[in-house]
Amino acid sequence: MMRMRSLVLVLCLLVSMLVAGCGTSNKSEGVQSNEVGNQEPSSNEIGSKDPIKLKFGVNVTPILTKEFWQESVAKFTKEHPNVTVELVTSPSSNVDWTTHLKTLLATGDMPDVMVMMSPGDFVPSGALAELTDADVDYLSDLNSGKMGGKRYVAIYKKQLAGIFYNKKIFADNGLSEPKTLQELIDISENLKSKGITPMSIGAKDGWPTFVLASSLVTSMVSAKNPNFGADRNAGKFTYSDPEIVKAMENFKLFSIQYAGNDVGSTSYTQILEKFFKGKTAMMPMGSWAQGEVERLKPDFEVGFFPVPNETDANVIPVFTNEGLAISSRTKYPDESMALIRSFFTDKEWYGKFLKTEMLFPTTKEDVPYEMSALRKEIGEKINNWKQVEIFTDATGDNALLPGIQGAWYKADASISMGTNVKNELAALDKEWDRANAALEK
Repeated sequence: MMRMRSLVLVLCLLVSMLVAGCGTSNKSEGVQSNEVGNQEPSSNEIGSKDPIKLKFGVNVTPILTKEFWQESVAKFTKEHPNVTVELVTSPSSNVDWTTHLKTLLATGDMPDVMVMMSPGDFVPSGALAELTDADVDYLSDLNSGKMGGKRYVAIYKKQLAGIFYNKKIFADNGLSEPKTLQELIDISENLKSKGITPMSIGAKDGWPTFVLASSLVTSMVSAKNPNFGADRNAGKFTYSDPEIVKAMENFKLFSIQYAGNDVGSTSYTQILEKFFKGKTAMMPMGSWAQGEVERLKPDFEVGFFPVPNETDANVIPVFTNEGLAISSRTKYPDESMALIRSFFTDKEWYGKFLKTEMLFPTTKEDVPYEMSALRKEIGEKINNWKQVEIFTDATGDNALLPGIQGAWYKADASISMGTNVKNELAALDKEWDRANAALEK
């Protein structure tokens, strides 16, 4: 009888072990394709309960410091105690984030989740996971940035490109916001004649010069064609187009004639310092510089206007190219998706993020935050401007071919220091040919 009872107990134990085994799921086997599932688990159901380490690649700036990004994940890790998040940043300020991401991709060390600025450089190789509409149902525009009808980035902000100006210098010299490109040239000439450096422009870090250059091309050329990027990628025109040449010649004019003699040695930090210390009257820059207004607190009121074209100043170039993406090779797709969702749906945190640079939100639900006087002023004006994606940072099918954005940045910096515009644009066309040929292989 005892042997029979023991046998029954053993059989029961085996059955219970088999049932438990059949009910166990493993969600840490990696993504087998470039699509992330659209069923968002609750915080108590996400992935494995085993210890998990996510790598989160972030772009560190003077405002968005590493410590600030760390705050973004603190609440998430508190709610998911089995998950730790390691921040991945560029090795130095001289290495831009996109370039560093390319290095990480080449070495097989892409972060699980990352700040993504140039998806066109990564999508062709299958590096990014597709995000379905259900994955990002908290966003207001579910079509923004799609490439070939698919989305790879959850866009987390909208920014503008234009010109910040010192209202006191303008008022003291009887100047007002320009309505045409010629008026902007006349203002610059007026200030220069009085010993005032009109613009703060610097090429030492490469990328800052693109703001004015790309704004001029956007306002003067691409605003007339909503398919500008797609048409260029289809080879319907080249960067040597006369209208683009004209826009870039004007960029060269402002850089050489109206930005002082040290453009080549001026860094991004020095661009900001010159303007906010009142040493220059204007600063072409993205709206992220609003955060510097609050941080540096200049002793003058700051204004903002779009870069004019030849007939008006009604086009405002916008950036909707930056957000969060997931590596197609992550072992933890559910946890990665949950981290992104947490970023957007935690209103307290998202509001802090928006406040850093006085950003425009991309979520369906309004996210109120304490706005500066300048941010309120821009918010009141924006509906009067035609919003056009800035061509060097366009998303979706209008995005530049892989590698072309960096080539444009280098060309902008070179032109700002006096190189020949037509030669630089011809070189860009050759870069485009090489990039296009690489895609066709």
